[in-house]
Amino acid sequence: MSGRSRAFRRLAVALAMGLAAFLMLTWLAPWWLSPAPVSGQLVEYGSDAPVAGATVTLRRYGWGRSDHDGQLIWDKSYVATSTTDDEGRFRVPLPGPVWLVGTGGGRLKAEAVGYQTLDMGHAAPGADLFLQTVAIRDAHLPGGTAYLGWDEAGEPFGWSFIDHGPNHDLARVDLYPLELRREPFEVTLVVAEGGGLHFVPAEAQGIATPSRGYLLRYLDASPAPLSAARLTLDDTPGTLFLRTPQGRYAKLAWEPREVLSMSGSVPGLDVSSERLLSLRFVYRPGPGNTLPYQPPLFPVEPVRAALLATLPGEGAPYAGPRAYRLVVTDAEGRVLERQRFELTPGVALDLASCADDTPLTWRFDSLRLEYDEEGLPRLQMTVDGERFVYHSAPILVGRRDDTVVEVMAFDTDYRRHDLEVRLRVLAAGAGPTGCLPSS
Repeated sequence: MSGRSRAFRRLAVALAMGLAAFLMLTWLAPWWLSPAPVSGQLVEYGSDAPVAGATVTLRRYGWGRSDHDGQLIWDKSYVATSTTDDEGRFRVPLPGPVWLVGTGGGRLKAEAVGYQTLDMGHAAPGADLFLQTVAIRDAHLPGGTAYLGWDEAGEPFGWSFIDHGPNHDLARVDLYPLELRREPFEVTLVVAEGGGLHFVPAEAQGIATPSRGYLLRYLDASPAPLSAARLTLDDTPGTLFLRTPQGRYAKLAWEPREVLSMSGSVPGLDVSSERLLSLRFVYRPGPGNTLPYQPPLFPVEPVRAALLATLPGEGAPYAGPRAYRLVVTDAEGRVLERQRFELTPGVALDLASCADDTPLTWRFDSLRLEYDEEGLPRLQMTVDGERFVYHSAPILVGRRDDTVVEVMAFDTDYRRHDLEVRLRVLAAGAGPTGCLPSS
């Protein structure tokens, strides 16, 4: 074999080996560049029993073609899933091409039939997670975000669970701030007279891997009596348990990194804040001290919350006669009449109007009191006039604030008059029934 042939053969072998090495590197590159998968175990909080058959989803976003029209987009979703085994363990790769999504982590979610969904928000590549879930509860308690702080004038405002809103009148709130320091970060909170507080740090609750709502999710009742009238909290996350003066219970998430803002509007108040605290909470308006967190949280109607706060902790609720105050005002806010009356459950009552000097002639017909399945009083009212009749649905009427019924009325010349009938339950022994002075 000539030297030229041997040289050509060596060149061919070298090219073949180079091509093989290139193909091998091309095949291995994604493995070398791909981030490590996320693994872990899902168990039931409290018992540590493994949760088998749960779906674990890992989602990342990056460049790609839209599934809708094939256009290039920057927020295409890439998804990978895994199912937990009998030991509750899972292993899920980070989805999406590395050159389009990058090497970062993704959003992880764990879902199991009969259990609450865990949303991690972010899981880093190679993370080994210990996830704790709790069973879905039948009870759906109200909740939301409590706002308390100081307005631009430096006046404090607190949060009322019954009103589901903030208030400057500290006699009407359940929790309000007393002092705030920035360095070091400390906030002193005060509960209304007759109430109590207790704080449980997150570490003491045995929460291994935080997920959204974790400070409300795991502990359903305070492990200690709610005896403190005030507490000073720092940058330690945890759960604040509260008892109101009416003996109702709430728990609030103390998340130092998210709880404080220096200024802004205050939902529910027509002011701007100088310092604002925002605490997510769960509240039980009726008897009982257990507070299971079951999203979604919803507000509770203030009248209903106020009535539930009057129910006895034990025994049957009161279901007897009730005394009421009735006030009628016109569109300009002028008081047309006031009355006190008493209703016996299930018995209709007709009332002649006390408003002799108005252009309208009416009477209150078939005022009726009924108690609903929760033991709350509902009043049904008919207003019967010469040129109109108004029927209300059964409505809750409480003692804390007026319940307002809007009535569209017409006089003898068919001119329209907008009236407001304000009703309130009176305390026992409030006085004799009948017409009252309108001023």
